[in-house]
Amino acid sequence: MKLKFNLRFKHSPIFRSFLISYVLILFIPMLTGFISYFVSSDIIKTNSLEASAMMLNQSKDILDRRMEEVENITRQLSLDQDLNYLLNEQVEADHFNVYALWKSWRNTTAYSLTNNFLEDFYIYLDNYQVIFTPSGVFVRPDDYYDLYHYQDIDHSQWKQDIVGKIHRRETLPSQPFINNGKKTNVITYLQSIPFDSFQHSLGTVVILIDESEIAKMLERIPKQYGGWAYICDKDGHTIARMGIEDSQIQALNIPNLISNGSTNTFVEDKTLLISSKSTYNGWVYVVGLPKSTVMKQSEFIAKVTWIITASTLLLGIVAALLFAYRNSAPINRIVTAFREQTGQGSYKAKNEYDFLQGNISNLLASQKSLEEELRCQQPLLEDAFVKRLLKGEFDSLQEVRTLMHSLPNMNLKGDAGYVAIIRINGYSGLISKEIIHELNTARLLMKKFLHEVEGMFQLNVTDIDSDKIAILITLDEEADSSKADELAAVFDLLREYVKAEYRIQMTVAIGSSFQALSDSSRSFEEAREALDYSVLIEEAKTIWYQDIIKESTTYYYPIDMELRIMNAVKIGELHEVYRIFEQLLEQNFSERQLSAEMVQQLFGELKGTFFKLLQHSPFTDQAVSEGLKPRVEQLQLSTSLERLRNEILGLLEAFCNRVLKKKENSTGEIISKIVTFLESHYPDSDLNLYRISVAVELPEKYISQLFKEQTGENLSDYLEKIRIKNATDLLFNSEHTIDEISQHVGYNSAHAFRRAFKRVSGVSPSIYRKTLN
Repeated sequence: MKLKFNLRFKHSPIFRSFLISYVLILFIPMLTGFISYFVSSDIIKTNSLEASAMMLNQSKDILDRRMEEVENITRQLSLDQDLNYLLNEQVEADHFNVYALWKSWRNTTAYSLTNNFLEDFYIYLDNYQVIFTPSGVFVRPDDYYDLYHYQDIDHSQWKQDIVGKIHRRETLPSQPFINNGKKTNVITYLQSIPFDSFQHSLGTVVILIDESEIAKMLERIPKQYGGWAYICDKDGHTIARMGIEDSQIQALNIPNLISNGSTNTFVEDKTLLISSKSTYNGWVYVVGLPKSTVMKQSEFIAKVTWIITASTLLLGIVAALLFAYRNSAPINRIVTAFREQTGQGSYKAKNEYDFLQGNISNLLASQKSLEEELRCQQPLLEDAFVKRLLKGEFDSLQEVRTLMHSLPNMNLKGDAGYVAIIRINGYSGLISKEIIHELNTARLLMKKFLHEVEGMFQLNVTDIDSDKIAILITLDEEADSSKADELAAVFDLLREYVKAEYRIQMTVAIGSSFQALSDSSRSFEEAREALDYSVLIEEAKTIWYQDIIKESTTYYYPIDMELRIMNAVKIGELHEVYRIFEQLLEQNFSERQLSAEMVQQLFGELKGTFFKLLQHSPFTDQAVSEGLKPRVEQLQLSTSLERLRNEILGLLEAFCNRVLKKKENSTGEIISKIVTFLESHYPDSDLNLYRISVAVELPEKYISQLFKEQTGENLSDYLEKIRIKNATDLLFNSEHTIDEISQHVGYNSAHAFRRAFKRVSGVSPSIYRKTLN
């Protein structure tokens, strides 16, 4: 075995390449350890500075965003229609528009919930001499001032400088403030409203930001490293501070130390200053870290580095052999597979990687070529889809929608619309190269014109003959007489355009409207019937199916309609079955005057349809057939059309219910099979959707969607609940550790198990076990 292992290594160029690379890499830790011994202090300092600077910048960015939110709120207030109405209202003496004041106050109070910087703010309305706050409306500003005022600003100065002046994004530094008897420090943000105030302010938004709220954003650095944090504006005025007093700020002369632009500065007391300036408002953020804290781990890191370097060297030699073999083995298998599939007996490249690169490049090029070819075929696929739709070749409406999803560029406005056929007159029976060329040109001109006039209609055009084109017209709402008039106007414009520009005469035939795409084939056939009727009309014009004289000597029940009914019944689409049947009744009893003999023949055809259904699955089952076949045999033509309609609808419903019941039984079996598989294989940590799909022999996407529809929860969530349920049993009935239990119930790591357990149970597994004990 040893000889075989050595020979394999000796004759594997890939293995040798990996092994040499790993051995060279082993020398890097030795060199790194030697360098780290001398520069560990610099590394620690650099890392501490970077971490502190990163946290400082994060705090700065968060505060900038919060202040920007504050500015955006004032902008929204400035644009508030109700507030602007109040600002510009002419107020009479002792008269208040109470409802307008209440409505504006109600709208503005919601802003206090969007940002904790907005918990204390007020809006001063100059014309009303009132103040809005989140807690209420002060009709006398003096009452507000008595409760909320700056400690160092008297009433007249407050009225003149705070609410009486024009302010534009103005921020006042930290000042002592009396908040309903409670002393605090606030930063004040001022903005006159409206924003375009120049000579006189109609109102002022004053936002009082508690200094402690700003200081909280800087507390991470002092808590981690000790030290302090400080924010000042561009003029050096204090905005917020944490862990440092004003006297210390003045003694250290911090504004002058950071004014030279340096971000890292040592001061005399061995404190390292880290500063950052905001580009949003010019505020300067400063953090002071004790040098002893920054450098205390330097010696420890240097000692540990030598130990780790030596250990890594010893373990690395063993690991290099294992990793070289493990990493080379898959590449060898891939190369072998390529050689077998491509029939290349030897490598046609400098090494295995070049060989793989060449073959993979060829595969990607082939895939790209295939995708390009598919893109080129997309218009042909869309045209074929329209042709199949018009010819009624789809078995169900679900099949239509499924195929539409596979054609991303297929645009249909809705399920309702019309089908029209345009015939170029004067070319019937004429076949020559020149004639075909003229017809092709005429069809292209018509398609171009129809594409340009698309608006409220979606027009999908396809050729059905050398001198005819069919148009599938879809609407985003139900068809009515106004839509029909607009559609006729479009075709009138087309007729006038081709006649004036190219001297082409054309006839347009339009079938009656359809309300489902699967019904468009009926409208297409009606359009063809209307076009055939046009030979009786000398003048070329737009012919509607409902305007032609319909044959009343025979019933209407084409083979495609029978197939549509049968296909809809076989998949249980009761609504679609009802719709087609009602359409059949309308065609025969509303638009035709059938004789008694024709009615009898139509009834026989319908009864024959039911017998045909009994020969298809799932109606071939004896138990099912015995319940339905007697009802079909007892079906008789009654004297009342309404009674006949109700009997047939009831029979159709019975057929569809049989289909749906069988689907439910089949679905229940699949769900039961999935649950059984999960309950028996949940300890497997590699259990995934693919393995479940293999077990139940169904596609992954289908079982995932089916399980969600039937149980109301995701498959992964259900598996997680099974695992946690079994874990709770083990926590109660066994002495296994948390790590052991996590492996027993199918988790790769105890960390993932703890998170899942807390997510499902609300507590951690250790607390759960303690609670049980």
